[in-house]
Amino acid sequence: MTMKQLIPHPILPSPHEYDISSFHYHIDSNDAGQSFIDMTLTRNRQVVTLRFWQPVSLKIEEGFPQPTRGMVFYDHSADGLENITVEVSDFEASPGAVTFFARSVEQLENSAPWERGCTVR
Repeated sequence: MTMKQLIPHPILPSPHEYDISSFHYHIDSNDAGQSFIDMTLTRNRQVVTLRFWQPVSLKIEEGFPQPTRGMVFYDHSADGLENITVEVSDFEASPGAVTFFARSVEQLENSAPWERGCTVR
């Protein structure tokens, strides 16, 4: 039996070099497609916030929020799975690992309005 090779998702190179600094799960009980996880990752002074749409099979292991140095994102878009194109996993089985599948992922703007020169009213 041949194992399928896992392909890294291109949304963020080397996610294992980042720490999770914020994790928010929004559940829409009326429309699962509108549920999402926002995960903010930091590395030195770089901050990236990713939104994972329609997450399923969320597991947070004991030890969270310790740094998860084995975090990886896999691309499942070619697998033909319904509502699953990305996997958040851990290749080192780090304590506190966060794992789940999602329909899609996008990078969000990280700056607050006042940091972009906008007026907040």
